[in-house]
Amino acid sequence: PVSMTGIVAGGANVLVFTTGRGSVFGCKPAPSIKVATNSPMYQHMIDDMDINAGVILEGTPVAEVGRLIFEEILAVAGGKKTKSELSGVGEEEFAPWSIGPTL
Repeated sequence: PVSMTGIVAGGANVLVFTTGRGSVFGCKPAPSIKVATNSPMYQHMIDDMDINAGVILEGTPVAEVGRLIFEEILAVAGGKKTKSELSGVGEEEFAPWSIGPTL
């Protein structure tokens, strides 16, 4: 998404991207940690999603999921590869401007 490109252009070194519909996203200039907002989508796209925040609806405390996200940010900043990096996604997603509508 164009918004992520703007965040990277502004100097971000690591992205945290939430998705509820399963957007496949990666960004070569900066690692993209993808957070699934629901468990069915996470299970369907387990090879592309880094964290399942849908477990909150299943009873996992918000603070615990927040800690997992924070720990993942630290790990990725320290060199751990995100799932988009491991699968090679991200070369075409870095778009400085959007040609046409963004849905």
